Amino acid sequence: MTDDFTRKSAVELASLIASRSVSPVEVLDAHLDVIARVNPKLNAIVTLADASARAAAKNAEAAAMRGDRLGALHGLPVVIKDITPTAGIRTTYGSPRFKDHVPTEDAEVVRRLKAAGAIILGKTNTPEFAAGANTFNDVFGVTRNPWNSALSPSGSSGGSAVAVATGMASLAQGTDFGCSIRMPASFNGIVGIRPTPGLTPNYPMPLAWDPGQVHGPLARTAEDAALMLDAMIGFSRRSPISVAPPWSSAFTIVDTVQDLKGLRIAYVSDISGIGVDNEIDVICRAATMSLRDVGATVEEIHFDISDGKAPYQAWRGLWMVGQQYENLDQLEEFGMNLKDNEGRSEDFAAGFCRARAEAHGVVPRLCQVLRKF
Repeated sequence: MTDDFTRKSAVELASLIASRSVSPVEVLDAHLDVIARVNPKLNAIVTLADASARAAAKNAEAAAMRGDRLGALHGLPVVIKDITPTAGIRTTYGSPRFKDHVPTEDAEVVRRLKAAGAIILGKTNTPEFAAGANTFNDVFGVTRNPWNSALSPSGSSGGSAVAVATGMASLAQGTDFGCSIRMPASFNGIVGIRPTPGLTPNYPMPLAWDPGQVHGPLARTAEDAALMLDAMIGFSRRSPISVAPPWSSAFTIVDTVQDLKGLRIAYVSDISGIGVDNEIDVICRAATMSLRDVGATVEEIHFDISDGKAPYQAWRGLWMVGQQYENLDQLEEFGMNLKDNEGRSEDFAAGFCRARAEAHGVVPRLCQVLRKF
């Protein structure tokens, strides 16, 4: 029965809980059993909030029994990436400087998940401040790929992806700047979505206007991902780039579409000259071309954006500098991934600093820090 609960989709579990066929406490216990059995080998969940999760599950059970109006994620165990603040639950950012940090306020996206009925089960591993494509840090160590523990689950939302793929949680939250949701999803055989910037509020965010990093769902099915996305998106006054979604429900769209007539899809095997494993290309190509069977128009095209690599690295480096502005004096205390990201912005910043040498406040200090690299 434990495995039955943890392998069911989030949509199925939510329906069972809403119909009072299953208790949120039973669902929680099933996932805790899997965590106890699997997590020591894989190191996906680094802070387990089992006590607060149990209290929330009991409240969720009582609400269901009373016949209260339930949210779309009512009673579902959800894990949160360890760079996203959670009130009362340790949030380390994967950094030794914050290994005992406990926020007093939830990130807006966490607040929304709770409002939809989700039970926050714990925090998932990430490279320090999400700076890296492999999931490891000096606080918690390495997260392993569940398909082959000798391999990487990718990053930076690797812990979230592993937790979902193995049934430790129904759903997981991640963040994505340069594939930090999408790569772990692909490495672990699940679904990950990087929403359009602004759809998921990014509060709290030092660079509140920046569209680089976004919050998104990781799930085992497209329907589950859409269900979670609906709970996360929407306008927020706390996020200056926030926008309302152009649809009433992502889940309804995914759940009701019977054909894709009129949809045009372009297939690109390799957009950046990195190279794609032949087996992966064959699988992806076949899956994409099969969409013709349900009405879509699919065309293979050539699309090369490899020239964007250097500008992207400069942008990401400057973004990291902005994110860590308050901690720049302690830069040497951070790991190599974070310091490397800061250094990537040097070339761009050199010209920027020359042009703005007389600017007030942050620019002179930023220039001094960047010149170290």
